[in-house]
Amino acid sequence: MTSRIRGISSAGIIGVIVVIAVVGVAVAYFGSDVFRTRANSTLTQFTQWTPENIAKDPVNYLNFCEEKAKGAIAKCKASEIAIAQKKAKIESMRDDARQKSTIGGTALDELKGLYKSAQESDTFPIKWKTIELDKDAAKRQILKLAGQTKSKSDLLVKLEAAIGQLRMQSSKLAEAKDAAQDQLAKIDTNREMLKVQEITDDIKNNLIAMKVAIETTVVGVANSEPGTISLDDLAAQSETVVDDSEFNKILNEK
Repeated sequence: MTSRIRGISSAGIIGVIVVIAVVGVAVAYFGSDVFRTRANSTLTQFTQWTPENIAKDPVNYLNFCEEKAKGAIAKCKASEIAIAQKKAKIESMRDDARQKSTIGGTALDELKGLYKSAQESDTFPIKWKTIELDKDAAKRQILKLAGQTKSKSDLLVKLEAAIGQLRMQSSKLAEAKDAAQDQLAKIDTNREMLKVQEITDDIKNNLIAMKVAIETTVVGVANSEPGTISLDDLAAQSETVVDDSEFNKILNEK
């Protein structure tokens, strides 16, 4: 029993010492600019591939670069699939918008011709398609049809732009994959060089340049969010409201 009590007491004392040490370090870290700077520098040396750390352990650094490059390639492939799916959907919407814009333009020209003829000869109502329209109904139908046709035309422009953006994203991903493959080849080359010679300034510079290339050209593109064009936003942006004051303008358009 006595030994158990002593054990508990010893554990308690150790716990108090640990707490005091932690509090002391925290106070020193936040209370001393010099201590904080030194601590951050030490942490960086232990947690990041600084030029010094690369020189000390080039083999594991190459393993790190290989992991990053292969991870970026995997992300690029996933993004390419996402872009292809989004592009197919937008292309379908574009084809639909183009068809309806063409049909709407033809129908509008036909209805405007009937309206003008009836207006000149004062022979309302007119028959259009399968419906009969008096003057006011024909006017409302022309306004509605013009608005819907313009809406589809505006949407078509935005969809074409979106498809162009997705093509650019696909091109950037392809370039990033090529860059990653190039870095993997360089990793293999540097591994072979390290087997036959100690690290030199040239090799060290190559390894540091490799880090920059992977972080910016490869990982940066892979971690972006390609294919993020909202279909709902595109449709909403192209909504057009036509008020009655535009009727004469629409009627006289060629």
